[in-house]
Amino acid sequence: MTELVAFGETGLRLSATPGERLETADRLRVRASGPESNAAVAARRVGVEATWLSRLPDTPLGNRVADELRGYDLDVVVEWVEAGAEADRVGLTFEERAGPPRGDAAVTDRLGAAMAGVSMDDVPVARVEGADVAYTTGATPALSPGAATATARYLKAASDGGATTALDIAYRPDRWDGPEAARETLTEFFPAVDVLLTSEADAATVLDEDGQPAAAANALAADHGFETVVVHGARGATALHGSTVHEVEAVEAETRDDAGAADAFAGAFCAELAVTDDVEVALRTGVATAALARTVEGSVPAVRRDEVDRVVAGMDD
Repeated sequence: MTELVAFGETGLRLSATPGERLETADRLRVRASGPESNAAVAARRVGVEATWLSRLPDTPLGNRVADELRGYDLDVVVEWVEAGAEADRVGLTFEERAGPPRGDAAVTDRLGAAMAGVSMDDVPVARVEGADVAYTTGATPALSPGAATATARYLKAASDGGATTALDIAYRPDRWDGPEAARETLTEFFPAVDVLLTSEADAATVLDEDGQPAAAANALAADHGFETVVVHGARGATALHGSTVHEVEAVEAETRDDAGAADAFAGAFCAELAVTDDVEVALRTGVATAALARTVEGSVPAVRRDEVDRVVAGMDD
């Protein structure tokens, strides 16, 4: 069966009850959250085997992350870091959610996170080389120079092994020293990347492509030689593959939590593309999965394939 492998950090997301403030909340909901593991769950939910590669502390919180992801039928391959080591923590995000005019807010605590201590020697090369799709995001190399080196090793190993390599820009302002630093680092990975995914906002902020999605995709493909470029956002998704542009409009959804919607899109798109080799079908599957992910509390896209197929079938109605 087709396999997608995802490499990156997953931490814990601690959420106040919607409408409450962190400073007054007396309870927090705890969930695993990471862009690569979210995408891997989406890939698994649409029908491919999925593996998550990472580094975690051998502590109750590290085990909490791994156990939750195993519950979504992911193959979890982790380098366990002994408690008391230099980087022996799980990254934490504390969040409060509210409608306008206040809006959502988050406080991150990733100092000393285990994944920041990863090195290129920690990448399980043999496992990566056997994958059909290798996926990661710009959130991982942002953690540290070592994490950036490990990401480069991961993408090269996957490319050398014949996998389709996919990178989502996934710009996190709190992790980078500005968009220029993100652009300088991420563009070094581009020669080993087959499929580039980016939100409209990240294309403008990080890659200086602020035109319409189709124009941005064409420019990025021409400048960097990608086989496929996907630009996704609130309006839907646009993909350039070869000389053909595909566009799929967003599906209306009653949003409960949109934290993992972009990851859900990316994981489902990459998985479906690997199975069908049809960009239009993959786009529809990704957009449908993202819409369903917005209806689920938490960032992990706990959706079902039959739900995805039903939404896709309704796109032409």
